[in-house]
Amino acid sequence: MIHFYRLTLEYKGTRYLGWQVQPDDAGLTVQGELNKALRVISKSDDVKSMGAGRTDAGVHALGQVAKIAIVLKIAPENLRKALNVNLPDDIRVISCEVSDEDFFPTIHAKSKEYHYRFTCNRSFTAFQNELICNHPFELDLEKMRAACQILIGTHDFSNFYCEGTEVSHNVRDIFECEILEIPQENWMLPSHYVFRIVGNGFLKQMVRLLMGAIWNIGRGKITLEDLKQALGPNKVQRLGPVAPPEGLYMVRVNY
Repeated sequence: MIHFYRLTLEYKGTRYLGWQVQPDDAGLTVQGELNKALRVISKSDDVKSMGAGRTDAGVHALGQVAKIAIVLKIAPENLRKALNVNLPDDIRVISCEVSDEDFFPTIHAKSKEYHYRFTCNRSFTAFQNELICNHPFELDLEKMRAACQILIGTHDFSNFYCEGTEVSHNVRDIFECEILEIPQENWMLPSHYVFRIVGNGFLKQMVRLLMGAIWNIGRGKITLEDLKQALGPNKVQRLGPVAPPEGLYMVRVNY
């Protein structure tokens, strides 16, 4: 008999090719390590897992949600502990509960929240590498915040994604979008900025492309009007770089 559980995971994505298992196990993935641990715990190869989002290589998560199916019936807290014993230290299960068979982490998600963390210093600190991106340019934060306000609403993001995963359309609803200033919280992480965005769904590399465009607005390389014109199905020249993966965090999925 198959038993279903819902997990919330956090992971440092630096070592991984992303969430999704690669064809022919081409490299380390978070889902691959989860499945491996599930096979050990259940003593069976009959395991399945499904995540709420396919985070890319090098991207982190604070609240990835996954549904798993295994042949073992086990108390959720015991499963959480067993998984953490068998997972690498950079992947942690922070909660576990029994799941309905009909629950789908992707389809049933009402919104997802991502954060992109960055500094804009001449050089990065010794401790932020792999966790906070450094974009070493002077930035106009007020223009960047105005760009965030433009993104709120329903838009076609055809100019802000990388092909690779088939989707039925490129229209997404953005509910919240802002730039936050985070003071230095401890001796390790420096004061930095967070590009915070909440929407009903995100295309492949969409947040990183939006971050790149907003950086260019902050540098004066493109205008707010350029951003408005890019929010539609008509192709325009790319407005900025794909921001590096180390600054991006999948923060939570809301159901």
